Amino acid sequence: FFYFFPQSIMWTHLFYLVPILLTLYLLKLEKQGKIKLVDVRYQSVRQPFIFTILAVSSLFIAIQTINTNKSADDLYSFSDYDLYIEPIVPHTAMRKFGVFTYARIDFQNALRPHRVEDITDEHVEDFFDHNPAHEINEMTGVFEGKNLIMIMAEAFDTYAIHPELMPTLDRMLDNAWYFENFYAPLYYRNTADTEFMVQTGYYPNKTLQLSMAAYEDNYFPNTFPRLFGELDYTSLAFHNFSDHFYPREDFHPNTIGYNEYYGYERLGFVTPLDDEREARGHYWHSDLEMMERGLPYVLAEEQFFAYFLTVTGHLPYEGGRHDIALENYPIINDILIDIGLEDIDETLKYYHASQWELDLALEYLLDELERTNQLDDTIIVLYGDHYAYGLDRDVIWEYDTMKDETNLLNIHNVPFLIYNPSLESQTFDHYFSTIDLLPTLSNMFGLDLDYEYMMGNDVFNSRMNTIIFSSVSFLTESYYYDIEREMFEHIDGELSPEQIRAYVGEVIYRTRLNNYILDNDYFARFRPVNSQRGDDSLPIAIE
Repeated sequence: FFYFFPQSIMWTHLFYLVPILLTLYLLKLEKQGKIKLVDVRYQSVRQPFIFTILAVSSLFIAIQTINTNKSADDLYSFSDYDLYIEPIVPHTAMRKFGVFTYARIDFQNALRPHRVEDITDEHVEDFFDHNPAHEINEMTGVFEGKNLIMIMAEAFDTYAIHPELMPTLDRMLDNAWYFENFYAPLYYRNTADTEFMVQTGYYPNKTLQLSMAAYEDNYFPNTFPRLFGELDYTSLAFHNFSDHFYPREDFHPNTIGYNEYYGYERLGFVTPLDDEREARGHYWHSDLEMMERGLPYVLAEEQFFAYFLTVTGHLPYEGGRHDIALENYPIINDILIDIGLEDIDETLKYYHASQWELDLALEYLLDELERTNQLDDTIIVLYGDHYAYGLDRDVIWEYDTMKDETNLLNIHNVPFLIYNPSLESQTFDHYFSTIDLLPTLSNMFGLDLDYEYMMGNDVFNSRMNTIIFSSVSFLTESYYYDIEREMFEHIDGELSPEQIRAYVGEVIYRTRLNNYILDNDYFARFRPVNSQRGDDSLPIAIE
């Protein structure tokens, strides 16, 4: 709290003090006898009870008169009452019912988490039955038999990529496939929620504090480690920060199925006694050191899938509060002077200084793969976990011409690239997001994924993909709906108001189905007895 709270304060927050100061002033005047703020006098003891009954009755009548009309034949149809009773679309609910009403619902859900009640197993099965079958496409099995190193990089954003500021990455782009329309929607728990989407193929439940903890005991039959495990790959996960806040030490091996998880204690960054002090102090550790300490475990395996989650790129982007950024700052500052960018915002300089450590880690990774003759047989996937929200948005928009204020959803556009020395440099314009990584990479590596049970899609399928954000805004290659600004914009073609509402309804329905599946541990009822992941009969319940 004392670490992050001061960073979040802006001058506009001073307006919050106005009603507080006004109230204190009025109380002072009342104490002096100059005004009378409250002068409530009841004629009898019954009167306060009567007023309470009237207030409760008014609330009851108001709730009963909320419009419940929706099409009984249309699963995607939703009413005003649906928005009121279920906090899936907070911005729309607040516009319709007011901030205080939504605050009451929010408080109620904090005490008793909301569970989806009118969704049933039949709805889920029907949804899966109508999920389009996976198509064999030009990318099917393109990397079959290769090893995979997947790197989810902290706050790795589009403007981090620069020939001088990330020279190793720049060289990698000569033999990489770059996806310019990849999005990492920012959910409530930032990196942990992105990780949840990538690893499980399901959206986090934003009505809960942390999906990774809430669904730790769930059974997820389709995960990278389990799919690669069927092909006798060893799956290893690495992270250079504490598990004090997020239960990766249990979630990765037990829930997801990694053979081993190496956190920053196991990698030797700290001792158990130092863990809480380091975690609460937010001492970010080096991505390069994580690669140096973790990669030997990977390269010792004959076939491997390795997942590295970096942390050095984390905010704050200020020298005195980020040791590694401060250490790298002179290097970055000299480069910026040489290329004529010495006048950029100071926070951007420290941001680049933090990402410099990632570039060093990539350099070490490539050198070691080449030294051990494993580079040709290894695919490297690198992507950002979310945009660098530690930077002011105005600074981002001024610095990155790919992002602008016209479409605020573009702020979530982050890099995604696939590297191997045998690849020819190519840029793809497919629209997709973190939820689509499991089916997309499974198709490329020839994994036996049950595609119909995924919330995401293989981006190389022919159908148009939809990127869903935590606010229930959504984006496709043809249109986007920014629910926070209640703005629907056509990029290509036109849609009628009825079609727009139908798309919104479909996104809401999909979100509710997702939460039902998680809340009810849907796949646990179909868990096979003698299989690591699943079998072809899924889903057939085991009696």
